[in-house]
Amino acid sequence: MPDLFDMLSTIARRRKAAGGSPFSTVKATEKWLEALPADSDYDAHHVLVEGLERFNAENEAASLSRMKSLMKMEEAGLPLQLRIVEQYVRNQASFRLARQALWRESWVFWSLLAEAWLGMLKGAYRGPASAEIKPFAAEIAARALRYAGLVMRWDYHQARDPAGSAWRRVHKIYRLAERDGFATQTVQINARSTHCAREYTLVVLMGLAHPLGYRTQEIETIAQIFEGYEPLSLPAAVPQREVHTHVVDLSLSEGACVLDDDWVQGRRLRYLALRPLIDYLKSLDRSSAAEGDNGLTQQVASLIERGGIRRNRQRTHRFGRVWVAAGMDNILAALAHPDAARSYPALEPWMLRDESTEGMGFALPAASTLPHGRLVAVTWDPSENIWQLLAIRWNREEDGQHLVGAQRLSRHPKRVEIYFEPDGQGGAQDKTWAVFIPMTHLDQGGSNLLIPKTHYRLGAPLMLRDGDMLYRLRLGEVQESHEGWLRVRMDVMGREQFAVAA
Repeated sequence: MPDLFDMLSTIARRRKAAGGSPFSTVKATEKWLEALPADSDYDAHHVLVEGLERFNAENEAASLSRMKSLMKMEEAGLPLQLRIVEQYVRNQASFRLARQALWRESWVFWSLLAEAWLGMLKGAYRGPASAEIKPFAAEIAARALRYAGLVMRWDYHQARDPAGSAWRRVHKIYRLAERDGFATQTVQINARSTHCAREYTLVVLMGLAHPLGYRTQEIETIAQIFEGYEPLSLPAAVPQREVHTHVVDLSLSEGACVLDDDWVQGRRLRYLALRPLIDYLKSLDRSSAAEGDNGLTQQVASLIERGGIRRNRQRTHRFGRVWVAAGMDNILAALAHPDAARSYPALEPWMLRDESTEGMGFALPAASTLPHGRLVAVTWDPSENIWQLLAIRWNREEDGQHLVGAQRLSRHPKRVEIYFEPDGQGGAQDKTWAVFIPMTHLDQGGSNLLIPKTHYRLGAPLMLRDGDMLYRLRLGEVQESHEGWLRVRMDVMGREQFAVAA
């Protein structure tokens, strides 16, 4: 009877295993992979994609066994994916349905891998098996970054900007890697040495190259050049003049941009020295080996040098003359109420070229010195006293025209008076003008204040007067420097009528 009982138990276990998940053990996963179709790369890839989808859908807690199963699937899938990508790149001139099918298969593969490794990373920190998975955090995070970046790259193939959530994901993973000290710990992915800082930098570089207008072959060529460039600059927390050229804010939902002359060090700001890479890209176009690129690397170098085209919305052509007050002195004069100052500041007529919810593009009659971060106030009619505040983001020459792009900071900026709270000893209040910037977009997290550098101290209490209202503020972190002025976060601690306060 015991022998019969053991036999029945064995049969039951085998039936359970046969009807259960192929990823319950590493051995079961290996057996499942051995059964992949051998006569067709596309069929084998498709089955593997379905397997990754099932792996994620199981919602099993992360464990060392599941991590090893995922490694096995990745090991088997990457060579297949490489061959599918080669077909996709080669078949751009073929009929559209094949091209779209291959793009979708690749995009889904990268997406599922990114989701799986992100889930594994979460399990390493707060799952029941975190103690056994945590030693592999560097390998897991590097993969999560790499595959998230590849999903973004495949969005570029469809002329789509990556979502803000995609940028937030890679920023958060990289911050985690920095915090726990494994950002530069070498790992192996597909027999290639890399680490989190390098994978993160590659994602940022593709964002700077802004490849929405490039063909599929060109996007993949750019990516291969970046990945093959060994002396890649890694993010640094401390800026160095004459060294760093670009900056990325790990708290925002966007990529990097070029540095201006007035640098500010921030807890979540990271700096990149991209001049050697830019020179290398330019040198490729001068070599005989790159004659077939039609200036591709020169164009990419120019885009990175220009630094960060922040266009999260489609722009619409909108022509006409607007009036612009450039520089803070002119902006403060422009924002003064007409009853208080009848004389208008020195306004410049600019021709509007296009506009979106994010900013405006202008065509100027002559080249002007407009550095990144220069503030401008724009209005259609100065007599109406309705202004928008923008920051210059790029300049370029095109067909004899000087084109300028600006990011909108606020549609309703207000000139306000600020001073430090009296110390009770009758000291001077040191009043000065500032600009209150109401929140333009919900993802900005709150309103900002433009103040002179001389009036900034992190956490300092500040008084703000707007008409007959008096606000008590606390200054937060610096968001950006604008030629001697700082755009900072602020917390409102209280408000009261000015007459009562006096």
